[in-house]
Amino acid sequence: MAVDTGSGEIIVHRGGGFVDGARAYKIVIDGIVSGKISKKGTLRLKVPAGGHEVVARVDWCGSPPVRLSLKPGEVVELGVVNGYGLWKIALGAMFILPGIYMFTVGANRYLKLGVIG
Repeated sequence: MAVDTGSGEIIVHRGGGFVDGARAYKIVIDGIVSGKISKKGTLRLKVPAGGHEVVARVDWCGSPPVRLSLKPGEVVELGVVNGYGLWKIALGAMFILPGIYMFTVGANRYLKLGVIG
């Protein structure tokens, strides 16, 4: 897909999955909430060419940042999923220390965001 000169496009895909199914993830580009993506959704974001830092967020949790450098007309596709899954969340709920880690120190690893392909 072509994009006009001087800009690029970031396309974010989100899969199914039970955990967080009812909650939308915020996609933050360069510190600004640029859109929200629901379960099994796709979000297309036009951005200026150049360097960008992309993060996915839900409540106080998020993903590690993904740093991109887009050329004019370039399209980059990202995928976002819950990084913990149902079994890790259940484990964290049953045992105090894993739960404390997951929702404090590990909060910015709750989601996984990465380049597809």
